[in-house]
Amino acid sequence: MILTMDEFRAFQPKKQTFALFGHPIAHTMSPELHALLFRESGKDCIYFAVDVPPEALGEAMQLAREKCSGLNLTIPHKKAVFDYLDAVDETARNLGSVNTVHFTGGKAVGYNTDISGFSGSLEYDHIDPQGKIAVLCGYGGVSRVMGYHLANAGAKVLITGRNLQKAKQLRNELRSFLPAAQIDIMPSRQLPRATEIIVNGTPLGMYPHEDSSPLEKLPLGTQYVFDAVYNPPMTKLMKLAPHRTKKRSGLLMLVLQAAYAQTIWFGTQFEQVSLTRVLRRLAGDMAKKRLHAVHGKSNIVLCGFMGSGKTTIGRKLARAMRCRFIDMDAYLEEREGKKISDIFAEVGEQGFRDIETQCAREVADETDCVIALGGGAVLREENVRLFKKNGLLIHLNTPFYRIVQNLSRDTSRPLLQGDKEKQTRLLYNQRKRIYVSCADYSVFGARISQIVDAVFGVI
Repeated sequence: MILTMDEFRAFQPKKQTFALFGHPIAHTMSPELHALLFRESGKDCIYFAVDVPPEALGEAMQLAREKCSGLNLTIPHKKAVFDYLDAVDETARNLGSVNTVHFTGGKAVGYNTDISGFSGSLEYDHIDPQGKIAVLCGYGGVSRVMGYHLANAGAKVLITGRNLQKAKQLRNELRSFLPAAQIDIMPSRQLPRATEIIVNGTPLGMYPHEDSSPLEKLPLGTQYVFDAVYNPPMTKLMKLAPHRTKKRSGLLMLVLQAAYAQTIWFGTQFEQVSLTRVLRRLAGDMAKKRLHAVHGKSNIVLCGFMGSGKTTIGRKLARAMRCRFIDMDAYLEEREGKKISDIFAEVGEQGFRDIETQCAREVADETDCVIALGGGAVLREENVRLFKKNGLLIHLNTPFYRIVQNLSRDTSRPLLQGDKEKQTRLLYNQRKRIYVSCADYSVFGARISQIVDAVFGVI
């Protein structure tokens, strides 16, 4: 919910109320995010955003003292709000930025939870900056936060960007707070090979300008890439990193900074399972929006070899995106009133494929669905064409050893008779190129959570 200043003036709180001030603020995710966190902690509170023009901040802060228990602030108010606070946390003062306010004991106290969101993201990914070379892209407010933490945590920070004069200014400011820290500037083309951490605080790569990146290539030693951009979930910078390099978008930082704000307001300590649940829900909501806005599709369609996890992963995707899940094998069995193995026995593979195509014609026009195809559905071009009309076709490139494990106790597969592993390998080799060639995207992962995240990453 987003209020105008007039609506905020008229608002009368009936329960504990929190708000976000910013301008413009149309695309904020904060009300939904805080509602999810309230639900996780069992809090019955209101949270909304208020579009506060710069000239109205003073009035808005006075109204907030009367109506709210706490605030978040975003552009352009993170510095200007200092004039309306009674006290400011030391870290927020050093950063020159307040994004959280707690009204307590008749006072307005300012904090910065962005830095906790960033440091928490590194901890979540088991990244210790101590003694590592970390390249910081950018010199704005977000870069300042990330550079402060990296330097304070013992990293050797190299600031880079298009304007090295601004990079030098940020270096000098950070050195004034952290005189013992190792901080310097460096052109992007001269970054050392030994660089281990890359962090981006610029908006380069953000939707709709997804083809931009602060760097053209990554140093060979890069082990971790953090991009504060979270739309898209897999930025061009992150795509520059090899497959095995750890990568993280700014969505987790967004969740954690909100969680730390609620810790300030209530003392709430969120367990990791709760934060992961909130993160997955936000990722699902964003994927649903991007599916329409970026790809012009209304369904996600999963293809892949039998045992690749299409049904399990499809259910998780549908739950996160709050949409319907259709398992085409289950749909076909319910339609025919028979098990697939019995249909094969009665009419053979060709007869089964004819029925499968009839089912595809019936389901392909559905919208707002996650659809899991049978392992052989993409063998017919008509099926591929039908499902790609409304759907983004994603191939689950599950490792072969995992497929064998998943199929080891499954006796219902009519095409896997006799030496099961040998038959599985033969059929897998026949089909794997077909999956890759017909899919819009192919995602790899050995664990279900990895594959779910990878699917969200390509949407």
